[in-house]
Amino acid sequence: MAFISVADLQGYTGTHVDDKKSLEIYVNSATEIVENYLGYGLALRTYNTVLDGNGTAEIQLRARPIKTVTRVIIDDAAIPAHHFETGGEFLVRTGGVFPTGTRNVRVVYEAGFDEKKTVVFDPDGENLLDGGHADSDFDVILDGGSALFEGRNTYLPEIIRNTVLRIAALLQTEAEGNIGITGKSFGDSGSRTFVSFTNFDKYLSPISGYKLIRI
Repeated sequence: MAFISVADLQGYTGTHVDDKKSLEIYVNSATEIVENYLGYGLALRTYNTVLDGNGTAEIQLRARPIKTVTRVIIDDAAIPAHHFETGGEFLVRTGGVFPTGTRNVRVVYEAGFDEKKTVVFDPDGENLLDGGHADSDFDVILDGGSALFEGRNTYLPEIIRNTVLRIAALLQTEAEGNIGITGKSFGDSGSRTFVSFTNFDKYLSPISGYKLIRI
């Protein structure tokens, strides 16, 4: 799923070039930089994760935001939906714990962002619960039948989209030969040119709230 298009980048920078392939490379590279920083892929996908039980009521999954959990198996036993809540990338077992063990917890779930925000309606015409942003507080459970949670809108936050565009624009500038070059005049003593290497930390810091928590 491509959240950012070549047209988006051209609109952001106000420049239009014939070499669309290079612009696609900048967008893809910027997306990868953002994903590496966050610790998970942006696109919605299915994960089948086997984890070690830790003896506590919550266990950390590998991606966020969690959209749908289709199955939880603990020590070879499937656990019903109403025993769980989610928060960020954490699955929380209400009224119980994930028993300590080695690879004794399996969770099949969807996580990632929808390309666009959509409104989902239940058969009676009432809005289903919105799962919120990646850093939302714990969410109320929706028992969707075969899945533990269904109907959640997890659309890509604008701040993440804007970060990808900013970094892609920087990569485009570098490719055009302007790699951190700054000139300064000192009057009669002449001028100097300073060359620095791009560090994306300050561009990534606004999305730090969406990173996976390191435990």
